[in-house]
Amino acid sequence: MPKLDVSSEMSFKEVISSIELADITGDGKDNLVLSTINGDIRIYEFQRSKKEPLIEICTASNLPPVATLGVGDVTGDGVPDIIAGGMDNSLKTVSYEDGKLVIKDTTPLGNLPTAICVLNVEGDEAMEVIVATSDNALRCYSWFEVALDKLAHKVVEHPIFSMVPLHTKGVPYSRFVFGDESGHIYVYQYQDDRLHERSRVKVKGQVTLVATGSVTNSRTDEIIAVSDGSVLNFLHVVQNDIKMMDRIRAPGAVTSVKIGPIGTQDTDEYIMSSQGNSKLTLLSFYNNRMNEYLSIKTAKKSVESFIAIGNIYGNGESHIIQAVRNKINVISLVDD
Repeated sequence: MPKLDVSSEMSFKEVISSIELADITGDGKDNLVLSTINGDIRIYEFQRSKKEPLIEICTASNLPPVATLGVGDVTGDGVPDIIAGGMDNSLKTVSYEDGKLVIKDTTPLGNLPTAICVLNVEGDEAMEVIVATSDNALRCYSWFEVALDKLAHKVVEHPIFSMVPLHTKGVPYSRFVFGDESGHIYVYQYQDDRLHERSRVKVKGQVTLVATGSVTNSRTDEIIAVSDGSVLNFLHVVQNDIKMMDRIRAPGAVTSVKIGPIGTQDTDEYIMSSQGNSKLTLLSFYNNRMNEYLSIKTAKKSVESFIAIGNIYGNGESHIIQAVRNKINVISLVDD
């Protein structure tokens, strides 16, 4: 019987505010991109060593604290860029060049950024940036020569705090998904220089988190949304309709959700939820129901934890990276 195991861990002096995984250095391994409450953005490389599981590659210090973070190839050079929404009400494009992190552009927003989604909305080589701000606005930006240029602007009904791409097989561009305090989940698309609502569905309770991924191997990603603090809603997009597939309540407050594989990357994808008490749970979907598969609790006390999934060793296997306050856990799927 397989189980989840903390294969390595590392503690920091500062509390970690966000994490992402992406191949920043181009060596075929996903790097850890993290921000701290002190205003640092750091890049690390994983190695199979319990004494030193993370090697720091570079750091950008003395930045405004990061409110929300996204990663993707925005500049179109084939290397993922870091898009940081700061507490100074700005959007920074940070790139890895010659072993250093370089701020390529700072875009004033006028209001606090609350969520960032980096995705391809036009089907070209470079990705675009969707940013939500505290004035209930959605803005879409694209890289133009040396800076981000605004493509579209839309005022929505409520603030947005979680936003992710929605991929469809064979389609070069992506839509995006978010939820709000009214209990609605929305699918939006950029088209004809505007941001268009394509569909919405109402669930019970305020929607705080969303994630997308291919659990059932259908043409379009499924959606997992957290409402009412601990309810996991599993939904499927069929044409322009969002259909509820299942709903269950987690035993505690959910602070992070993802959909992805763990172990070999040709395995099925799982729904992953991380609770405020650090409990991480994998759920599968069969017989039209979400079912708990495996779980692990990594800390005695915690108020928040969040996760990312990636190929951190370059061997084709996916691991879960969990941040709990000032600690990073590498969680692996092992045979008991």
